[in-house]
Amino acid sequence: MYIAHNRLAIESEEQQKMFEERFAMAGEHMKRVPGFVSFSMLRASDKSHFIVSTTWESEQHFHDWVASPHFANAHGGQARAAGQAQVSTYDVVHHANV
Repeated sequence: MYIAHNRLAIESEEQQKMFEERFAMAGEHMKRVPGFVSFSMLRASDKSHFIVSTTWESEQHFHDWVASPHFANAHGGQARAAGQAQVSTYDVVHHANV
């Protein structure tokens, strides 16, 4: 598995609301993407930022999604723009479900 975290700064209450509305259906839309496993949107306890977390079957599935028209559509018709978000990616070493 492969996980991508997208860190989005919250600069105002209006922006917080906009992000929450924008991502409200993201998990449902992502179900159609090959290799997609899960989606979570986390808000920092101090409300300074969100972490948008997606889990993929493989790193290749993640990169295929980033290069896809589906990604561009989900991001306002644009590919990932530098400076808009801080993205970190991880290979899963251990994982357990309860």
